[in-house]
Amino acid sequence: MACVSTRTPPYPDPWQHAQRIGVQLAAWALLSIIVAAILWLVANSTGSDTAATLRAMAVQFAVWGAVDGAIAAFGERDRRRRLARAEDRDAGATMAFAGRLRRLLRLNAALDVGYLAVGVTLLLAWRTPDGLGHGLGVLVQGGFLLAFDAWHGWGAGRTLRRRGP
Repeated sequence: MACVSTRTPPYPDPWQHAQRIGVQLAAWALLSIIVAAILWLVANSTGSDTAATLRAMAVQFAVWGAVDGAIAAFGERDRRRRLARAEDRDAGATMAFAGRLRRLLRLNAALDVGYLAVGVTLLLAWRTPDGLGHGLGVLVQGGFLLAFDAWHGWGAGRTLRRRGP
């Protein structure tokens, strides 16, 4: 007779939670790249200082968008691999996945605070139109990601309340 765990899967389902996170992060990545293109186009039709600021912001938005898109794609690939191995039917594997997801999101939120510090440093130390654009770009991206990771990290933590790590 097979041993079946009596633990119930956490709610909300961490597999669906991870999918929602990936879809939302991919949407943010796409939006960031679209905004980067718009900023670049506007920069080409404005004065030199404003153009430099907008181009620097465009670079930040494009790079962050590409990285966020890659993270969303790799996260979804990992989730699908785990589902193909039927980990979602194993309560222990589901709890482990939820714990890893929670820890990853909380670590990312801590890193996001660091990104905000970098953005402020760029604004204060690099007092040029380029510095302004890069600093603002990092602050917008880091600020969004801090809110995003903290929100989802809390949700992932809620799935484990009184259930484990």
